[in-house]
Amino acid sequence: MRRLFQDLTKRLQAFVAQRDVLLLLVRCRDEDCAFVIKTLDSIEEAGPDFFWMFVNEFVDPVSYVEAVVRTFRERVDALAVKLAESGDPPWPPFPAAAADPKAQPVTRLQLLFMYARTRIPDLEASHLVAALLPLRIADPLSWRTFLRQLTAYDPLAPWCHHMRILARENPRVSMAVLSPDLRERLDPSAFQSTEIYDVDFTLEALQQATKDEIADSSVPIPDRMQSLLLDANVDYAYRRYPIAIEKYELLRTFYATVGNHALLGATLNGLGEVYAATGRRELAVEHFEMAITASVEGDCNPVLLNVALNLGNLYLLEKMWPQAVEHYEAAEALAAALLNANVKLLCLENIGACRLELADYAGAQEAWQRGAGLARALGEHDAQRRLLLRLRALYGQARMRDRVSAVDDELRGLP
Repeated sequence: MRRLFQDLTKRLQAFVAQRDVLLLLVRCRDEDCAFVIKTLDSIEEAGPDFFWMFVNEFVDPVSYVEAVVRTFRERVDALAVKLAESGDPPWPPFPAAAADPKAQPVTRLQLLFMYARTRIPDLEASHLVAALLPLRIADPLSWRTFLRQLTAYDPLAPWCHHMRILARENPRVSMAVLSPDLRERLDPSAFQSTEIYDVDFTLEALQQATKDEIADSSVPIPDRMQSLLLDANVDYAYRRYPIAIEKYELLRTFYATVGNHALLGATLNGLGEVYAATGRRELAVEHFEMAITASVEGDCNPVLLNVALNLGNLYLLEKMWPQAVEHYEAAEALAAALLNANVKLLCLENIGACRLELADYAGAQEAWQRGAGLARALGEHDAQRRLLLRLRALYGQARMRDRVSAVDDELRGLP
């Protein structure tokens, strides 16, 4: 997996550094766009170039450019405040034609880029990198047409000198409905000064990259072992339990030998999950408890949280309410320390359910009230509804009509 990110970084760095190509067309799925954005962030931090990234959704050229211009001006307005505070001169006025919503979208965006380029103090040392990375492209053919028009230029008088443009595109764009002439003109091979880069972070690609790294003798052993841990987790997820156990046991020996308690805890937790899934309860509990010890020694709260949840869920299924409460309460405290609100909500709901089974009605009410309050504050309406319904049932059993009515009012107000 590490290799995929390294390859992505190297490819984007190479494009930013080169001087001959204007456009890099990055083909990736919606869910993979975040990887490209994060990688560009790291490249920007480490290099001399000036980046302007836009993730606005594309529906049509007019609304898209209007959104990009608005985003750009909001960032410039925020920058103006900092410039004024530091005593630096303000930026010149934004081009009127770029601000005009009636102007051609392509012209507006080209003017915006040229304006941004004027703010680079040394064009020999730095370039303008414009990244157009819509998180959603509603009309892929319209987007491709827009990009072709945007990146067109006269080689003898280019408007885009000292610029690099990265633009996202969907992995597959069908042009079957187009005429042969239009299909030819919109083929990326017909674009001026353009390269294409396919980003593949599908599950299949990630799994293959992991296996490649495990088998690569040039990769340091600790890195290969981390890849093996990821691979074992995939085997567990796909219910390949014997294979997962074999890998976890190898990892267990390695991490115990080198004294990496945090990853030993993760490995033991993985073994516990396999044994729980295959109905071997005693082995599951044994490995979960060893995982707790290793994670404490390794000061690894994320693994501790996972183990506590696993034990809580195991005891909940077996209706061992006191033990389940104990581990859900530990998980809730860890979730709070790690600022994981969703897991905290889950824990509070389960704590209340266990308390109710123990006839601890006050404890159940307190847990669900805290959960409902947290969900309310976070705007987590589904969790809020679930917790309110639990409270309503509890109040109904106690014939607390005023509280039932208050809960009903709150439920009606939820979207």
